[in-house]
Amino acid sequence: MARSRLRIALVADELTRACLSHECTVLDVAGDDFSALSGAARPDLLLVESAWHGIGGSWKGRIARYPAWMLRSNRRLRALVAKARDLGIPAAFWNKEDGVHFPRFIDSARLFDHVFTVDANCLPRYRAEMGVQARLDVLPFPVQPAFHAFTGFHFERNDANFVGSYSSHVHDARRAWQDMAFRAVLDAGMGLVVYDRNSNRQRQVYRYPDLPGLEVRAAVDHAATAQIYKTNLVSLNVNTVTDSETMFSRRLVEILACGGIAVTSPARSVDASFRDFCHVVSCDEEARALFARLRHGPSAEDLDRAREGARHVLANHTWAQRLDQLAAALGC
Repeated sequence: MARSRLRIALVADELTRACLSHECTVLDVAGDDFSALSGAARPDLLLVESAWHGIGGSWKGRIARYPAWMLRSNRRLRALVAKARDLGIPAAFWNKEDGVHFPRFIDSARLFDHVFTVDANCLPRYRAEMGVQARLDVLPFPVQPAFHAFTGFHFERNDANFVGSYSSHVHDARRAWQDMAFRAVLDAGMGLVVYDRNSNRQRQVYRYPDLPGLEVRAAVDHAATAQIYKTNLVSLNVNTVTDSETMFSRRLVEILACGGIAVTSPARSVDASFRDFCHVVSCDEEARALFARLRHGPSAEDLDRAREGARHVLANHTWAQRLDQLAAALGC
């Protein structure tokens, strides 16, 4: 079937929904309304991701596991998958939160005949939980070229940015790299703006450190991040999962797709797929040397690597390619 004719009944957070809507027809499944499955325009498949909220917040606490909250359960999801099965609609689960949140979503993943994960390391765990008959595939993060694509170099400032979250209560290694990179940027005399993905959350554990020169701004729409990566010379990336060849941050491939100069923490996925296109910084000494140079602007080699990175990502890591893989696996 032509991708543009594909109809997907979807349970996902807004970012995935926005990306998919540029490739196919998306039929939102909100709350207890399962009419998207049985309406006049029957979907070709049901796709559920490891969503935290879903459309309009209607799936908050309905997919992830919260042992301390008895009222939060996946009963509604069970009913949705059962209805799809009764109607003969293939259903797939995509865990974009593996491997950190594998325990949070395994109870929901078990409901599906086909499970996709961003982290190949989790395949043995799924087989152990679901049996050898489980249909499993790896589906890493892609980019949507309608949002993130190379349009030439238009760096306006030799400054740095970071788009994402910061937390003081979990992910110690991730936080340590962020602290190191932030200080190295600022000490080099570069500006640094962070766009706080958790700006709407009140808990102090999600606040960025108070560093002289660090400017913290509120979260921006997903599509708007492309202009951030194109305007600022340096785009920082940190990897929470570092031991997987397939789990890389969505932010990294989006930076590269835009032709941004990516400075990233080490990870096996970076070594496997992206080392030739970005700067991998392991320690304070490396960071300070790199930013001391970049504060004066990019070299020809920096630009060549960024240009090739955009070509690589747009040739190998787009939503169109991932959707083709998904549809083929489900026989659509």
